Amino acid sequence: MIAALQMYDWPEVQPRLDAFWTDLAEDLHDLGIDAPASLSRPADLRSAWNAPDLLVGQTCGLPYVSNRCGSARLLARPDFNLQGAHGGTYSSALICRADDDAATLGDFRSRTAAINEIGSQSGCNALADAVLDVSDADDPPFFAQVTRSGSHRSSADLVVGGTADLAAIDAVAWALYAEVKPEHYARLRVINWTRPMPALPYITAHGNSDVEDTLFG
Repeated sequence: MIAALQMYDWPEVQPRLDAFWTDLAEDLHDLGIDAPASLSRPADLRSAWNAPDLLVGQTCGLPYVSNRCGSARLLARPDFNLQGAHGGTYSSALICRADDDAATLGDFRSRTAAINEIGSQSGCNALADAVLDVSDADDPPFFAQVTRSGSHRSSADLVVGGTADLAAIDAVAWALYAEVKPEHYARLRVINWTRPMPALPYITAHGNSDVEDTLFG
């Protein structure tokens, strides 16, 4: 069996995540579930989501509802108890540079946005949904340019550096950014938060009889 919790697995956070898994694995052992001693960190996230021996994984909500996790089954939604991420839901912070004169999302029309990747709910779709609220269907494209960064962390870096003017950052990633890059975080500000969505789900491979019998009855 494997466990893979890579959605917020930044290098600076890995020791904390490893400790979290050690405690959780002990609890699972107490329930009679043979949990692995350590986390797996496969380069291909989708391979973990679809692994037949996945005990516990975490995915973005969009891949889960769009069947990119195969037959994996929902286990739980985390409550991070953070601004923008609590009660099993999360939002994205719409961030810009602290010295930007913009006051609302509408002020970023014809400017440059950074997204982490196409297909991300928190870094792309949440921003697109927010733009729909301040534009009409027959308007020209809202942004003059959209740059793909590859990660929430990189999107924030692009805004700090002036390559992009706006980005949507997952609430948990935004809190982590404040911890690991405080000097960059101080140069940014939040103009708004996107609508709450279900938090990034924990999943397990369908057919894990020990998990299904113990946790689902």
